[in-house]
Amino acid sequence: MVMPLSATLPAGRASEGSAEPLMGLDLLRFAAAGLVMAFHLACTAWLVPSSEAAELLGRPMAYPWLLPVSAIGWIGVPIFFVISGTVIAYSASRAGASAFLLNRFLRLMPGIWICATVTFMLALAFAPDAPMVLIERYLRTLVLFPVPRWIDGVYWTLGIEVAFYGLVAALLMLGRRDQIERVILAVGLVSAAAWCLAASPLWPGLDRLISTRIAKLTLITHGCDFAIGVLMWCGMRQGWTIPRLVGLTACLLGALLQIRYDAFTVATLLGVSPSVGAATAIFLGSLILCQVSGAVNAPLIARFPGLAPRLRRLGLATYPLYLLHTVVGVLTMRLMAGLGLSAPVCLAAGVTAAILIALLVSEHVEPPLRRRMRLALASAQEGAAQMVALRRRRSA
Repeated sequence: MVMPLSATLPAGRASEGSAEPLMGLDLLRFAAAGLVMAFHLACTAWLVPSSEAAELLGRPMAYPWLLPVSAIGWIGVPIFFVISGTVIAYSASRAGASAFLLNRFLRLMPGIWICATVTFMLALAFAPDAPMVLIERYLRTLVLFPVPRWIDGVYWTLGIEVAFYGLVAALLMLGRRDQIERVILAVGLVSAAAWCLAASPLWPGLDRLISTRIAKLTLITHGCDFAIGVLMWCGMRQGWTIPRLVGLTACLLGALLQIRYDAFTVATLLGVSPSVGAATAIFLGSLILCQVSGAVNAPLIARFPGLAPRLRRLGLATYPLYLLHTVVGVLTMRLMAGLGLSAPVCLAAGVTAAILIALLVSEHVEPPLRRRMRLALASAQEGAAQMVALRRRRSA
């Protein structure tokens, strides 16, 4: 049988905010962000003239020798969704609905407000768009408007994350924590069935339909990815039952078919040959790393106690790195090119600058803002409770 989520995930173990993080998960997060960064800085910036990266760069810098990796860097996004499923499965096992929502809000919004502001300021100075256009995109980003355009295209994934969080929060509010795994599995199976049907000759054009924004926000497109993460975490903690393995296999099939579709779509956009095999190998390798990291996490922490905090720094820096890498990385490349440096040096400088800025944000800018927001929200909640109590006394 599929075990209830609350029975599968004991508190105090590895994940976000825990004293014993999964080192493999933090490393995988950073690697996924690195793949996306390679895709934008070393691929779309010179192969897609209409891309944000190309517009900011101003002139193309070719990196054909990196194409085997950079052209499939988009695979980092499905990996992020799997990781999110794992992290949320753990988080939902420990918190009530209000605490879960508060933690998700404080995890997402400070980074959005900080990174979107940095991007907006740099875009005002360097982007070719009119200021009023940039202001509109900036405001849409600050409230995480669900449809484009945003101040940077990378924000497209956050609305999907919020839809996933909302589904889990709704189950918590309904007191159905024990049904989270089953419900997410059902979402994953619907997603997988849609991709299987799209891959068959029964419904031509379905692949394009289930890749629309509304399909993404309703978790039809990437529901299988989130379900894989939830099932893997539950399997690691409770054990692999036959239904769980069958569900994982079905969701994995859907995810691989979605990856195949993206590989051909991106290859057409870039004008290169599709790399389905390489993208599939990276995705499957990331799942293996997730599984192995859970099995060997405790021995690794005991053997290398100083390694976990260093990897945790990288894991926390992943979010601002994902949000800032295009504008910071590309503008650094543009600056280095203006100094007459070679294309490889420009790329190395862009990657380094993006990582350093991400570390700065994650360690010195985000935490103070998050603390202030937490205190403000706690104060507002306390004030609201006092007003409710006062009204009750008056009515009595």
